[in-house]
Amino acid sequence: MNLSNYFRTPLEQWIEEQYLLSGILTPHDLDLDKIAMIFGVDIIYHDNSPFSENEDKVIFLDRRDDYIEQRKIFFHELCHVIRHSGDQRWMPELFREAQEYDANQFALYAMIPFFMLEQMQLPMNRSQALSLLVSEFHVYLDFAKLRLSQIEDRITESKLMSTLTYASHSPANPVSTIYDSPMTGLDYLQQPRISSLYGLDLSRPEALVIEQRHGFIWDEPLLLNVERSYKLHDSSFYRSRQEATVLPGDLSLPPNQRGYVNINLSRVAWRHGQSVTRLILPMEAVDDAINF
Repeated sequence: MNLSNYFRTPLEQWIEEQYLLSGILTPHDLDLDKIAMIFGVDIIYHDNSPFSENEDKVIFLDRRDDYIEQRKIFFHELCHVIRHSGDQRWMPELFREAQEYDANQFALYAMIPFFMLEQMQLPMNRSQALSLLVSEFHVYLDFAKLRLSQIEDRITESKLMSTLTYASHSPANPVSTIYDSPMTGLDYLQQPRISSLYGLDLSRPEALVIEQRHGFIWDEPLLLNVERSYKLHDSSFYRSRQEATVLPGDLSLPPNQRGYVNINLSRVAWRHGQSVTRLILPMEAVDDAINF
């Protein structure tokens, strides 16, 4: 497995930066008390179910749980404490799901940091590689499988995206637009640039690339025509840190608007933050949303 093809999300990059700045360099350094001190969090062990208090920055762990379970819960709750606000018992289902997704991703990145994996010699045999992750990072086997699969999927996706090229079906349109009415100067500046990303099959794009240099309006859905033709991008494709992939769950179909989808930008922001300036919308995700 060529780890050089792996790409990090902004959240993963942020975690790695905090670790490196604090001298967390090896799996041995991933001590709960040390991590808690770095992020200004207190740990209290009690004989009851685990939970966290975001405002007080306290994580309560059940002393009756085994060490690996305590670690798994700690890193999950750590994300809630340092990144989230509000009481999940009273928040809308969408926000609660987004926070849980974010916490699960955080735990994967924080418990098995990729920069530590890069320093290891992972066995070619998958079972041996999983055993190494379990022993070195003190995680359950199913957690190690999830992280390794995530890494493998990212590498595969990176290889796929690097082989794709931009192509144009509409050279007459210098800038792609989702508006049907005339644009003012302000509309033009706020309008995303949309390009088609093609692979070997030139009959349909692999994905749409949506770029907004000045940032997206994250609290509003983005209405997009996925059936029109979009222009050729004027540079070769490259992976970016300010980039996010749109998932099928981020999409909805507006009523009585055939060929359009809404991108729920708030869901994307929950996963990747609001510094993203480019979205990758795979057409497979559009198909999944339409056929769901």
